[in-house]
Amino acid sequence: MITKRRPRPPYRVQIVADSRWEYFREAVLGARHYGFETGRLEFAERWLDYEFSGDLAALVKRDGVQGIVATLHTPALERRFAKLSVPVVNISIGPVSSLVPLITQDDVAVGRLAAAHLRACGCRAFGFWGMAGAAFSDQRLKGFSAMLAEAGLVPTVGLARGNAAGWTKRLQAWLSELPRPTGVFAADDMYSLAVIRAARALGLRVPEDVAVLGAGNEDFWVDFERVPLSSIKLPARAIGHEAAALLDRLITGGVRREKVESRRLPVTEIARRRSTDVIFCEDEAVGRALHYIRDRAHENPYVEDIARVAGVSRASLKVRFRKAVGRSVMAEILRTRIGRAQALLAETDLPMSQVAERCGFPNSQRFSVRFRKQTQLTPSAYRASLRPKA
Repeated sequence: MITKRRPRPPYRVQIVADSRWEYFREAVLGARHYGFETGRLEFAERWLDYEFSGDLAALVKRDGVQGIVATLHTPALERRFAKLSVPVVNISIGPVSSLVPLITQDDVAVGRLAAAHLRACGCRAFGFWGMAGAAFSDQRLKGFSAMLAEAGLVPTVGLARGNAAGWTKRLQAWLSELPRPTGVFAADDMYSLAVIRAARALGLRVPEDVAVLGAGNEDFWVDFERVPLSSIKLPARAIGHEAAALLDRLITGGVRREKVESRRLPVTEIARRRSTDVIFCEDEAVGRALHYIRDRAHENPYVEDIARVAGVSRASLKVRFRKAVGRSVMAEILRTRIGRAQALLAETDLPMSQVAERCGFPNSQRFSVRFRKQTQLTPSAYRASLRPKA
């Protein structure tokens, strides 16, 4: 443990990020905005590629850098940065354990959210297309499989190895063997687009034959194909903000910690688009009911109204719905309303009274009770869990 004389802010820091990807560009903006908002960090000019490949310690000394936020995707890269005399915070989605503090998202939660979404689409068969040897892909598969296992389901797993030219045919062969209809979760948006293209090559319809869900919600990729891609939202900007805040604390403390910190931010939201805009249900009446609930849950519809739209009696719908979906009509309405509330809490600053109103609850107190029972968190605690800490 090395103790140094405590410096004073604003601290001079460097960001070494993989700016090829929108995810990391968002994380960089989060880190920079922490500095702008607090006035506690100032940023050194970006190191050029040829400089970065050289002596890092010399660059730190030359630019007076007091801390670094970096995307360290490999153990070798982590070791290089861990040797430096200044604190380093990693924002990579690569390592599961780290030699330096790590701020990233909860990738197991990403997989669990994917499974819940595809099950809500009525999927009975599931596939996962991921990246061999990638920690984030492994973690997302872990969560996906665990969530499905709770319902006695097992996904069919396919993993890409080598370059895209080498695994395109394997992807098509893997996809062709899946039952129809099926729901496929791919490790990220680009892999999801590969699944959509493979489906098209096989003459399969998306989402009617194969519902496809990605992760990352990158603007460029989700609208790249004719069928817009549903994608899990990742808290990239919040990760950068949190990483900068942690770096600030480490510099302020003046201590290199032997026990490294690690934090995984929650992931709770999906941007729903055409690629999963389907409800697979052999019972057409239940399918009509599910569509109606998806569109009108916030209006708190009566079961009689849903049965009328479904074209069956109230008693018949209740029996058929539970058999097809595994829960009651009222439980599905509440689940959908809570999902809408989660999106509003994550994406807006609306007061609780307005969130409650928009989701069909009579008042904030009733909303809080229902929300906590469903999620184990109060609405305020849920919102706070998604916001970066100063």
